[in-house]
Amino acid sequence: MLTTLGFGPDTVLMNDPKLFVDGRFLASLLVELQDELGARNSGLALFQIGLLHGLRDAARVCRGHAEETLATDSDGVDTTALVMQWTAGARTDSHGAFSLSGCWPERHEAVARRARLGVSEEPACWMSAGYTTGWLSGTLNRSLIAREVECAAKGDEACLFEVEEAGVWQARDEPQMQWLLSEVPFEAFRKVAITPPIERGDAPPVDNVSGVGQFDRSQPVVHIWGPVMVLPFTTLDEALGTIDILGRDPGISEIRAVVVDLREQPLDEGFGAAALEQVLETIESWNAQSLITGVSPASEAAMASLEASHLVLRKDLPDAIATAFQIADAQKHKL
Repeated sequence: MLTTLGFGPDTVLMNDPKLFVDGRFLASLLVELQDELGARNSGLALFQIGLLHGLRDAARVCRGHAEETLATDSDGVDTTALVMQWTAGARTDSHGAFSLSGCWPERHEAVARRARLGVSEEPACWMSAGYTTGWLSGTLNRSLIAREVECAAKGDEACLFEVEEAGVWQARDEPQMQWLLSEVPFEAFRKVAITPPIERGDAPPVDNVSGVGQFDRSQPVVHIWGPVMVLPFTTLDEALGTIDILGRDPGISEIRAVVVDLREQPLDEGFGAAALEQVLETIESWNAQSLITGVSPASEAAMASLEASHLVLRKDLPDAIATAFQIADAQKHKL
């Protein structure tokens, strides 16, 4: 599901914890997925996004404990991106099957969903369930799956979940859980989460040192998911060649917002500014909104010389992507 949407394991969306803290960013994504995939499959995509985040955070925590680092609190392993509380302690039945119950006290996903999609008819915090599944499975080294049983998005007071072993869910006659088990390749996700990108041979590795996923800016890779594109502005000829190739793709009409990432490289007031303006004009011919990020101090004069009066500037890449999703959503509903 994620691959067909363009969400590779090393894209910003699959590494940036902004989804778990920025309600507006999440709400825009929820609308896009619902419109594109429908309720059932958008829930599946969100579960998978949360699952990979949870597994990665768990792997990072486990590595930190295994290495027995002497780091200070400020240098230690990050806390989880999603706030979870256990409402009933961990239990193990006579067959050794583990289970527990809990809640997401901030109701982050439910609040975001109600803000843009209204009241849900059933529990809707799929990303939260995926994250909890990944976090618990990774830290406890078990195959656990979380399911939401009460949800603020459908009017309940709290977002409550229950966690059971995968084998327990498999034995139950519950169609939704059987469908989830058949659609999510859990072991493949676990392998992706614990294997460094370079070893996988995937796209450029993501720098998670700061806790915020970012593109490897040494690599001129175009990223596209849904209506949003990130276009790295590397060498001038390369940037112009890239948009020329992209412009021939019939699917380019689906793009609503393009983040031009200058990657903090200097841009002169002559040819550099002219080339950038040509890129922006091409993006406008696609009926898409351009955003610019990564402007270095040395490029400020060149930026001031641009004739475009509707430039949207953002300081860093995650903020630019969040804004791009909001713009794409607004344009879709305007149309």
